[in-house]
Amino acid sequence: MGISILQAIAGLHTPVLTAVMLFFTYIGEWGAVCIAAAIVLLCFKKTRRAGVVTAAALLVDFLIVNVFLKNVVARTRPFDEEPALRVFLAEIGYPLPDDYSFPSGHSAISFCGAAALTYFFKGKGAWSFLAAFFIAFSRLYLGVHYVTDVLAGAAIGAAIGFAVAYFGNKLYNKAESAIAARKEKKDGEKP
Repeated sequence: MGISILQAIAGLHTPVLTAVMLFFTYIGEWGAVCIAAAIVLLCFKKTRRAGVVTAAALLVDFLIVNVFLKNVVARTRPFDEEPALRVFLAEIGYPLPDDYSFPSGHSAISFCGAAALTYFFKGKGAWSFLAAFFIAFSRLYLGVHYVTDVLAGAAIGAAIGFAVAYFGNKLYNKAESAIAARKEKKDGEKP
């Protein structure tokens, strides 16, 4: 069933749509767009908390998905089962991924970033889920993941993003309070 869905999606292939999907895949490489967002947030005092916690969420996601889960599950890629997918990737010049397929790292990290941003920016952050969806769909379009890889990656990433944002925000509050108390105590000791 997994390959038949990818074959149906392959029926959508056009040069323009392929260029669009490659764009979304490339901005999803190693969470590039999410990391860029976290860096921008770190630059401003008003959004620094969101930047720190989003960066932490992305790191946790990377470790759980790319370092642990992919290697434990060790699922091969769809192009290993369906040679036509390998041919398509060669035709468009996209390098064959050399890691395992489950779960999708692109989907996980983009949904993780979207969840963390939504936690901090509510309605405005929710738009990041649209970008995450296109990044995830691009992986199906290119035939480098099964649907279950992408769905699991999205679910795991969103769960990690919301969980780290929630608990990270609480830790950030405690750290800020401790720093403020230490500063107040130090200022009170000055003659």
